[in-house]
Amino acid sequence: MQLGDIIRSLSDETQASEALFACNDIALVARVGEAARRFDETVGDYAAGAVRRFANLALSEDWLALMTAIERAPDPGLRVLAHMVDWSLRQDEAHDTPAHAGCGCGGHGACA
Repeated sequence: MQLGDIIRSLSDETQASEALFACNDIALVARVGEAARRFDETVGDYAAGAVRRFANLALSEDWLALMTAIERAPDPGLRVLAHMVDWSLRQDEAHDTPAHAGCGCGGHGACA
């Protein structure tokens, strides 16, 4: 699956859920659902915001880890999605980020 197609699909809740389930990580799906509820967002909104936050806030080391993760992935697009979402979840969980209801920034102030 192409990453651009995956990211575009996050605006549709059904397709967003399908993309997350396709990552074959049920714990990730559960964590996204919990974070989405916490930030008063849909699963797709949280996932799309997570991708944007990674793109805007990730350090060089984070990008290197992403490249390493997808090097041998059978589906690089889904691996990128899972990595970026996991990164954002870890940021939110580590910092106990307060909710920004409905803004899509995951509480980081990087509203888009």
